[in-house]
Amino acid sequence: MELEVGMKFVNKDAAMLAVKNYNIRRSGEFKVVESDHSRYVCRCKLFGDQCSWMVRVAKTRASRFWEVRKYQGPHTCLASATSQDHAQLDSNVICQHIFPMVQADATICIKVLQGSVESAYGYKVSYKKVWLAKQKAIARIYGDWDESYNQLQRYFNALQTFVPGTIVDLQTRPYYVGNTLDRESVMFHQVFWSFPSCVEAFKHCKPLVSVDGTHLYGKYTGTLLMGIAQDGNNNILSIAFALVERENTDAWCFFLTNLRRHVATQPAVLLISDRHAAIKAALEREGCGWEHNVYCIRHIASNFATNFKSKEAKRHIVSAAYSKTQAQAQYYLELVRRSKCKS
Repeated sequence: MELEVGMKFVNKDAAMLAVKNYNIRRSGEFKVVESDHSRYVCRCKLFGDQCSWMVRVAKTRASRFWEVRKYQGPHTCLASATSQDHAQLDSNVICQHIFPMVQADATICIKVLQGSVESAYGYKVSYKKVWLAKQKAIARIYGDWDESYNQLQRYFNALQTFVPGTIVDLQTRPYYVGNTLDRESVMFHQVFWSFPSCVEAFKHCKPLVSVDGTHLYGKYTGTLLMGIAQDGNNNILSIAFALVERENTDAWCFFLTNLRRHVATQPAVLLISDRHAAIKAALEREGCGWEHNVYCIRHIASNFATNFKSKEAKRHIVSAAYSKTQAQAQYYLELVRRSKCKS
């Protein structure tokens, strides 16, 4: 598509994107001469004797559109096709191209996006540039990181309004700018939540809860803690959630106390966990509420296999845990001992 006088764009960003796309596809490079709230003027980098390409886009007074008022083109300079990248093929242009792909699958890998950009424009762009473009696309779809955290309070208020019975314990901390307290703002600390359907469902599940945590990756790191129940058909069900800063004693105590107080309220509920020191310390705190705790055999077996490098012993440990008689368990433990000696 050739630019022409009278061409209209919905806003300045759309006009800038069109000018960049035009030059990228023709291997031409330009520099911005003027750019403000009402005009956008560009010229070829070789403007003068070698090339006369230029474009002037301005905001129309009668409407909100931006219009090409003056145009001299196409480029008359020789395109430098030897470069593997293009100065105008920036993260904004790439974001516009990959946006539908990211919208369809936010987990799409950067390598795939790099291939799509190269196929469309003929340039090999860097991993970092495509990564930045993907972050911009994600921000357009889901909002940026800061705005997402700002919406947490509103989100949980909406949950409690439209899903009555939703349990939320959102904790914040004072926010300081330097050494000065900002009384208009607070800083997110941690939050626990569970849905009424989860609370009701747990009443019909086995009297046990497995807990574990997983790291979150992004601008603001953290940890997601979860409580998992199991019904009579061995189907699993997530019943409680928490976002915390890290897996420490305070965070686990916060989660386990709320889990016991609001969700797993029946007597003699068994808690299953790994052997994380913070979980053990949290359970020893007064008021945590858990009387019965055992360790997950899968975690124990994995740790054993890591230390002794024996997959065979790992299988025997799991078999011992699932044994229905003491004699059968002793048999598998003896196999574990022998496997350990071999390693």
